Amino acid sequence: MYSFTSRVRYSEIGQDGRLTIPALVDYLQDCTTFGSEELGLGPAHTAKTGLAWLLSAWEIEISELPRFGEKICVSTWATGFAGLRASRNFTVRREGDEAGAATLVRADSSWFMFDANKGRPVRTPKEESTPYLEDARDDAPLDLPPIPRMVRVEGEGVAACPITVTGAHLDTNHHVNNAQYVSLALGVLDEGEVRLPCTLDVHYSQAAKLGDVIYPHIHRDEQAEDGRAATVVTLDDEAGKHYALVRIR
Repeated sequence: MYSFTSRVRYSEIGQDGRLTIPALVDYLQDCTTFGSEELGLGPAHTAKTGLAWLLSAWEIEISELPRFGEKICVSTWATGFAGLRASRNFTVRREGDEAGAATLVRADSSWFMFDANKGRPVRTPKEESTPYLEDARDDAPLDLPPIPRMVRVEGEGVAACPITVTGAHLDTNHHVNNAQYVSLALGVLDEGEVRLPCTLDVHYSQAAKLGDVIYPHIHRDEQAEDGRAATVVTLDDEAGKHYALVRIR
């Protein structure tokens, strides 16, 4: 398990004085990147080998978001490798709550290895997976339901204003950053529409790049597999194919 501690900054909070959901997603992806860097498998290694872990889906259970100034501990660990896929869990808790008596956030995630030189997903080489295997052996997976294989929506939804991808949206892979999709999706919803506790399902289908235009569509009054009411925002290309899909339930 890799963990790091931080303190919620003013730049990371919303009007309610709590960490925003996009900032939370930043913390989760920073944690996994820091963990990879500790193993010598960080961004410099990716640039050298052309092999990158790409995120295909999140399932993030949010019980509570920490307030400004609170000290938090963010943790992640690998939970398995199977075929082309790898899975990874996360927690966010207040610093000092080592037992996780009041865990703020629990998350599962699904990843695949992409070879930039070949331009396609590949089976994970042993030298890329072995450093993470100790995590998979020593830390049990969280008791979370499986990530939905697919999230379906009915109809075309309500169109929101198109968004042109700029350099501010991109990461070191020259694609729109994972957290940016979440920020764009939540940004088209009405104020107060997202209420805690909630679960966030995020599915990534294709990478948006500089200059691409993203067309958001809002699907309200959907129903999740567990019967809960849900709102889904699809972030689509001009042909209607999803870049990403964000469901709040």
